[in-house]
Amino acid sequence: MEQRPRRRTPAKKKKSIFQYEWVRTLLFYILPFVVINLVIFFLATTRPSYALDVADTADYRTTELTFTITSRMPLKSVTITLDGQPLDLTQAGKRSYKATIVQNGVLEIHMENFNGMAITGYEVIDILDKESPDVISYSVNEGLLTLTLSDTQSGIDYDHLTATTSDGRIITPVSINRESGIVIFQMDPNGLAVSILDMSGNEYLPSFSLTQIDEAENSSQEVVVE
Repeated sequence: MEQRPRRRTPAKKKKSIFQYEWVRTLLFYILPFVVINLVIFFLATTRPSYALDVADTADYRTTELTFTITSRMPLKSVTITLDGQPLDLTQAGKRSYKATIVQNGVLEIHMENFNGMAITGYEVIDILDKESPDVISYSVNEGLLTLTLSDTQSGIDYDHLTATTSDGRIITPVSINRESGIVIFQMDPNGLAVSILDMSGNEYLPSFSLTQIDEAENSSQEVVVE
């Protein structure tokens, strides 16, 4: 018996995904709309940003500040002041600037983007030593003036402690204890002026007399050193 040849059913062509209306709507209308609006929102709301580094001080007299712009949007304005006075900035890189700080104070940074968004930041600088040393206590015993000194930042410059007698002679301490801050001078009966320096060069010039010491010992009130 003769067999008839089988007919092959033609293969169905796969339908392209782009033939679906919802795919075309998603790709060509919805997604572009979302992306464009996200870009507009980003451009309209992006704030400027920065990085600030205040270096440690080696001499307690100066420190170095580094200001870096970290945002990529175009800036409309940047102002940096210390206690209301503009800082003298020098360019140190493509988007970084440096300034030498010689006083403590409040640093104010104000930045505004081209889109009107702005930020204001503050930084307190208090690592510089602008205060004079202090005399915590003093006494006279057997012709010796004993002082207890203190300086909370750069420290007492014990190598340059001197005193001036009533006749103008400059004398150095009889003894110094750097750990306790106790310094002893030979007392002048007519008065002694002591020069106390810290490591930043701040000076305190108290004067002492035997009359003043006697009044302090006989009074319960605190006596201020002249």
